[in-house]
Amino acid sequence: MAKLLLPLATLLALGGCQSVDSEPAKPAILTSVNPSVITTLQQAIQQVKGGTLVTLADSVFTKRSELLIDHAMSKGSDGRVIMGAHNIKSEKFILQLRNNQCELYYPKKELTTVLEGVTCKEL
Repeated sequence: MAKLLLPLATLLALGGCQSVDSEPAKPAILTSVNPSVITTLQQAIQQVKGGTLVTLADSVFTKRSELLIDHAMSKGSDGRVIMGAHNIKSEKFILQLRNNQCELYYPKKELTTVLEGVTCKEL
């Protein structure tokens, strides 16, 4: 009887450890947008991507969990777009909810940033 209890206790202990793991991230949208939220998003994007602060619409992440950022087109002295000068792909960011916290995920570098002071809900 004691020989059966040890394996059973071990299985129960291992199962308990697995349930403590972090829950998977789920696509999310913002529940409110204000200048502070926009600034937080801009800074998070700049931190993981580099470069200057991006301009974001007031409706960012309110209908979709994904954001695509296009790079500016290079222009010649006449103001026209230089053909072939723009070969950089759009940058993709995903708003996620995990453990009741909003996160910004940058798939290109597989980086996740927790967005402090930002509220979102599962999509």
